[in-house]
Amino acid sequence: MQNTDACGLSDVPHIESLQEKSQCALEEYCRSQYPNQPTRFGKLLLRLPSLRTVSSQVIEQLFFVRLVGKTPIETLIRDMLLSGSSFSWPYMATM
Repeated sequence: MQNTDACGLSDVPHIESLQEKSQCALEEYCRSQYPNQPTRFGKLLLRLPSLRTVSSQVIEQLFFVRLVGKTPIETLIRDMLLSGSSFSWPYMATM
């Protein structure tokens, strides 16, 4: 069975494992930070399909432009992965 979330990726089991870990972390966060909202995690999961319709460029603009300026997020991620723990932040936008 092909997982459409991991379409085109070479290490599908690893990606699925990361997805599961992130969902567990989100569920734990929701439980600990919003104990009076027991349905919060489920409601967030129900939002995922509509969030997937938002283009990566829009998400990049909304969340990262003040942090990394005009540097494409793919470049930043690649540099972080290639540099290991010695990564520094030369992409900080000057304001």
